[in-house]
Amino acid sequence: MDPIEVIKEERKFLHDVSNHLLVAQGMGSFIDNVIAGQFDEDSKEAQRSKKVMNAINKIIELVKERRDNLHAVSKD
Repeated sequence: MDPIEVIKEERKFLHDVSNHLLVAQGMGSFIDNVIAGQFDEDSKEAQRSKKVMNAINKIIELVKERRDNLHAVSKD
């Protein structure tokens, strides 16, 4: 397979993953706010919710970095 085609497919895949991650981030933020209103900040529920949001945010950063790398390579 042509390397340019591989890069294009990878960029499309990462774009699609990003869209789903942004939905998860938005819904997770909503749920995090609901939990914050119902539970103490130090509760297991609040801590678990924060862990979920931290994980989603880290995945989003990894995907952004990968997309940026692919974009830089495809400009060469």
